[in-house]
Amino acid sequence: MKLYQKILATGALIGAIGLTGCGEQLKPQTLEGTVKEEFGTASRIVESSGAIFGNESVKFGDPTYGLVLEANDGTYTINIRDYWKKPVIALAKAIEPGDRVRITFDYMGTRIGNDKVGTTPSTTVDVIEKAK
Repeated sequence: MKLYQKILATGALIGAIGLTGCGEQLKPQTLEGTVKEEFGTASRIVESSGAIFGNESVKFGDPTYGLVLEANDGTYTINIRDYWKKPVIALAKAIEPGDRVRITFDYMGTRIGNDKVGTTPSTTVDVIEKAK
């Protein structure tokens, strides 16, 4: 075996050994909880969708949306960032207080601090059970 072949084989072996533990480290985690409150402009737009400039104020700009979730380990306040595949205005219409939701995150777009306040893209939020 030539020297460059030995170097390539050794590099491939080291790379394969180094990557074997990566799958577990990047495994997605979930946060499940009951919606206690919705906040932001998207939830107010959905509430006032029956009026056209009547007694409603005109709203400009991008909608904002967030949830206060009660989970097993405490209360979380999460800002939901708008993403075109799952707009926050649609989430605001679909989610109500009392619903159970799941946020799936893999550390790429979801950030939740030790104080249980954070942010996540709208594509990570799923309704898993509607309020009864």
